[in-house]
Amino acid sequence: MLKLTYLLFLILICNSFAYAQTIWRIGENNNASSDLALGPSDYKKFLSKDFGFEDRYFLVGKSVPTADFPYVLPGPDDTWGGTWGTSGWRTHEVNILFGIKELPSQGKWKLVVDLMDSHPKKSLLKVNVNAQQNKYLLKGGAEASLTGANAAAVERIIEIPINDQVIKKGGNCVTITVLEGSWVVFDQVRLEGPNGVVLTVDDQVFIRSVEPAGYELQNGKNRIQPLLVDVEHLSGSPLLEVELDGKSIYKSTLDSARYQLEVPMASVLKSKESRYRILVNGKEAQSGSVHRFPQKIQTLADYVDTRIGTAHSRWMIAPGPWMPFSMVKLSPDNQNIGWQAGYQPTFETMGCFSHIHEWTMGGLGMMPTNGPLQTKVGDQFDPDGGYRSRIDKTTEEAPLGFYKIYMPDTKIWAEVSATTRCSFQRYTFPKETDGRVMIDLHVQAEYDYLLNAVEITQVGNNRIEGKSHQLSPRPTVWSNDADQEYTVHFVIEFDQPIKKMGGWLNDQLTESTTIKGENLKDAGAWVEFDTKNSDIVQVRSGISLVSVDNAKENLSKEITEPFGWNYKSVVENQMKVWDSYLSRIEITTDNRLEKIRFYSNFYRSLCRNTWSDINGEWIAPDETKQKFSNPDHLALGCDAFWNTFWNL
Repeated sequence: MLKLTYLLFLILICNSFAYAQTIWRIGENNNASSDLALGPSDYKKFLSKDFGFEDRYFLVGKSVPTADFPYVLPGPDDTWGGTWGTSGWRTHEVNILFGIKELPSQGKWKLVVDLMDSHPKKSLLKVNVNAQQNKYLLKGGAEASLTGANAAAVERIIEIPINDQVIKKGGNCVTITVLEGSWVVFDQVRLEGPNGVVLTVDDQVFIRSVEPAGYELQNGKNRIQPLLVDVEHLSGSPLLEVELDGKSIYKSTLDSARYQLEVPMASVLKSKESRYRILVNGKEAQSGSVHRFPQKIQTLADYVDTRIGTAHSRWMIAPGPWMPFSMVKLSPDNQNIGWQAGYQPTFETMGCFSHIHEWTMGGLGMMPTNGPLQTKVGDQFDPDGGYRSRIDKTTEEAPLGFYKIYMPDTKIWAEVSATTRCSFQRYTFPKETDGRVMIDLHVQAEYDYLLNAVEITQVGNNRIEGKSHQLSPRPTVWSNDADQEYTVHFVIEFDQPIKKMGGWLNDQLTESTTIKGENLKDAGAWVEFDTKNSDIVQVRSGISLVSVDNAKENLSKEITEPFGWNYKSVVENQMKVWDSYLSRIEITTDNRLEKIRFYSNFYRSLCRNTWSDINGEWIAPDETKQKFSNPDHLALGCDAFWNTFWNL
């Protein structure tokens, strides 16, 4: 009995010191929102007060809750948050920044998000603590809570244990957003942690992070490896200085907003440990060690992030490895068919990679999957209702050259790249089951279309050929006096033999090596592979609006002959081509963020369309085949001329 009592005493003692103190808190735990900005009822001023944007933040120790932290966070269903038929899905976030000067080596951490209420139908809340992500599906009590009447409110206290090593010395960030559904109303947000934590006192500058860049820059005849110093300007005109191994290597007076400074460190030929100090107006703000080792040279194309500008955008603006003025625009489609369909960055599912993203045009979707056969893609909010899959957003990469993502539902990695008229895809399947690739001819495009006639045929052990005659009848496209009619011809090759093939015509399924039909709303094929023995399946595809033979030639000339089955070479080729364009304008700045913004916009301005094949043939508006005498001449799509300033 004495041992049991002693054991219980130890448990109580351990629990009482698990979260020893409140590190910081925003708002009072009083089931009211009058102590937060806009509270308790001015939710309609959320946008006019500039809340919710990714560059807005609450800085612990400096920001004021009644002015800088909104009592409410809208979801994409809330029109007062900006969502509308013509403006697209609008999601918002609150960012909480805090710096840690002294960090105990051990101790438990917990973030507590105390919600007074949420919308009674649905709110999918996502909370990030640095790299840790958590999601919560909420159903609140009453719509009246939005205006401060909390009699019928359903309080929800979300306690989030924070994994080891997530909280770090220096800058930290908590981000809260509503991915789906409607609003949430805050009561309090607080961080609990161990004794011994000391927060930074930030007056003119907040240091988000300091880390060595994973690249080097050419600086005249010398090479440098940047030390990336990510800082927020808070007030005044502070002088920021960086010392490396006791020597001053950088000084700059900060002006406004956020900087990600590329502080020049000399490149090294072998691994080296160095010490840095960050000084603000001569006083040390942060110090630490930095591990330096040889890196590759950074080119201008490496600064491009193809996701920039894709939120609440149009079908023609999506992430992906797009070439300048390309025919193939492979991109991860994650929305339902209809206005502004395509890619929305807050949707954490994916339907397929489709090849065409042109105004009023779409087609040829491909998706790796496994498990029970499903021929419908499924709804954007119901990934279990079709072959659609959830994605792990932390694995998403979308630079120039390739797009990469992991799909946890099927445990598949997808990597895709492209040339002007062709795509190259690499799927890594789990070995415990056979892999399947869906070939969908009716993708979830911005403008719907009918399938007047389709044909898909297996040719040999690893090749698919086909065509899809597509019609968007008036008035479903922009004009009331014209139809959008075209035929997508395609050739798809796999580096593994096809084990089985089948397809669907509307709701009719068949196992056959030839799929053919007319006057359809939906059609496609699937091919299966023995991925138990070889888990990687590579795909190369070519398309044409002229003929299957032209699609073959496009594929042969752009991928098969120069690159074979070498995915890396396709990626490097795209980077090389883009560098030849981007290097026409070279900007000088030590702020990496400025380079990212400039070259990402430069990239987007050249993401127009080409509709002539590599042999110079193209289909004219009167549906006759034309051919340039000079194959280097191009038939450009309408996006290439819509507001010519887009083309610089």
